[in-house]
Amino acid sequence: MAEDTTRTSNRRLNSGASEYNALSFMMEQMIKGMVNTAIPVRVDSCTKPGVGGAAGYVSATPLVQQRGADGKALDTVSLPQLPYIRLSASTAAVVIDPQPGDVGFAVFAQQDISNLKAGSSDPVQAGSFRTFDMSDGVFIPAILGVTPATYVHLDPEKGEITLKAPTKITIEAPQIELKGPVRMGGAGSSDTITLDGNVSTNGNITAAGNVNAGHFYGPVN
Repeated sequence: MAEDTTRTSNRRLNSGASEYNALSFMMEQMIKGMVNTAIPVRVDSCTKPGVGGAAGYVSATPLVQQRGADGKALDTVSLPQLPYIRLSASTAAVVIDPQPGDVGFAVFAQQDISNLKAGSSDPVQAGSFRTFDMSDGVFIPAILGVTPATYVHLDPEKGEITLKAPTKITIEAPQIELKGPVRMGGAGSSDTITLDGNVSTNGNITAAGNVNAGHFYGPVN
């Protein structure tokens, strides 16, 4: 049977029916008051270290309010300094810093994690005896998100990868290799492709339109 959500108290009709029921109710209330597992939260602020630093911290507000003894919702308080998860392995990472308004999950560690330091993988002693405390939360993005405008889309059905950015895409490396047929262009006929630097090719160059050269040193067949 579904739980009655109209009750104004956690106490049930049979909570005091026996010594066992009373003890069970008391223990249940203690556990609920002491053990935090996971809750949906909204990001209020983020340190946003970007590519210049490791994953940072967010302050986040729980989105599900607790009930008081009178059954009314209690005001939520922002949780400060929650480390957020970044998809990474060694020095490789996908850098997406959370933004204010993002919705994700805050999960709470079994023990005090305050002694853990960024960049270290050595075991440390728990900072205190607290357990399952909201002070030891970690932010996991993102749930209930909005339609993305900037994204990397990996489509396993089509075997395609799509990168989209409203402003600019920057690729930086000492050497960039493109293997396979390459097509460059935009949505309009007036789009221009600009190459800064020398261009060399081991194959032929075919132009369907005109070729304009500021300095010309040889024939174009």
